Amino acid sequence: MDSVKVCLLLDFYGQLLTERTRDILELRFQEDMSLAEIAEDLSISRQAAHDAIHRGVSSLTEYEEKLKLVERFTQQKKTINSAFTALEEHNEERAKELLATLVEEL
Repeated sequence: MDSVKVCLLLDFYGQLLTERTRDILELRFQEDMSLAEIAEDLSISRQAAHDAIHRGVSSLTEYEEKLKLVERFTQQKKTINSAFTALEEHNEERAKELLATLVEEL
């Protein structure tokens, strides 16, 4: 899984992880630290860092599969961008339709 996706999942679901796991994932994916750097920084083995990253990413993926918050956010963002494009093209009716779909989802 790419770093951007993991960072997005962390933004949405990070508080559901243990503080330690969240810290390790943040170091790996937001600070772009290597396993060796994380292990040294936290006084753990590289294997422990690797296992925590694997478990954390797995948990984040499971949360998204069940709750679909990131998927919903991404779709809403696309709809808003489409509405802006419609407005730029002076297609106010299309923009209203797109924005109405967002309101219906709330």
